[in-house]
Amino acid sequence: MDHLDSPGDPQILAIRKQRQLIGIVPLAVAGDRAAFLGSPQVCDYQDIVSAPGKEATVLLGVIDYLRQQGVHTLDLETLRPDAALFRGVGPLAQAGKLAAVQSPVEVTYEMPLSRSWEGYLNQLTGKQRHEVRRKVRRLEAGGPYALRMARTGPGLQADIAAFLKLFGMNRRDKADFMDSSMSAYFEDLMNAMAGCGLLRLFFLELAGAPAAAVLCFDYKGTRYLYNSAYNGLYNDLSVGILSKVFSIRSATEAGIGQYDFLKGAEPYKQRIGGREVQLYRCKIDW
Repeated sequence: MDHLDSPGDPQILAIRKQRQLIGIVPLAVAGDRAAFLGSPQVCDYQDIVSAPGKEATVLLGVIDYLRQQGVHTLDLETLRPDAALFRGVGPLAQAGKLAAVQSPVEVTYEMPLSRSWEGYLNQLTGKQRHEVRRKVRRLEAGGPYALRMARTGPGLQADIAAFLKLFGMNRRDKADFMDSSMSAYFEDLMNAMAGCGLLRLFFLELAGAPAAAVLCFDYKGTRYLYNSAYNGLYNDLSVGILSKVFSIRSATEAGIGQYDFLKGAEPYKQRIGGREVQLYRCKIDW
């Protein structure tokens, strides 16, 4: 909310039962419609937060509150198939307390990880494995390289600046995406995630200079690939895709069990092992 426009009046609802907090739902309310508060530009998945088994109670509490505000529709996206919201919608729809329409929107890609680099390569098809190995060999033939994780402490700010600088060095659409508001958002996000111990910012360096970077977060056994950037001068060495491949290798070495490429149907995700998962929009009326 500090950097990106809200699609309506921000309202973060806390739902309690007998004074015990059982759910939190961040919404943006505009007229008779409410949506999730997060901007779709930067939020890959959204959902309600609910105590296990209380999803229907949480959702009913949200609806009762919104009804009093003159709101008649919840238009919610982007939801994973295992979203807590769906566990609440089903019972309420069957009881006739709401009408819900679920429709596919975007897709995401993810994959389980083996516990070793060779195990990851063996997960790939023969063609995928050949291409990954071929790209790695070409990079090795080009000279010294290294994958470096961002520094902690005072050095982190220089690494954040280097990541943002790389956005202006490849595709025009990525450079345009990283305007002043988005840059301030990313800087705050990386600092916040570093403070929580979740930040995994990697640089693929050639002769000590950053050629590509991947911004990841590790949480509960999953590595999430949030964004990436690269220097277009090194396109012939496939530094963009290899920086992602090396972040996968790092994840296997760290014992991470799942790699999530997050929202978007970019072809490289499938080429390096990602499996498509459908995401949904859920429109709820009462």
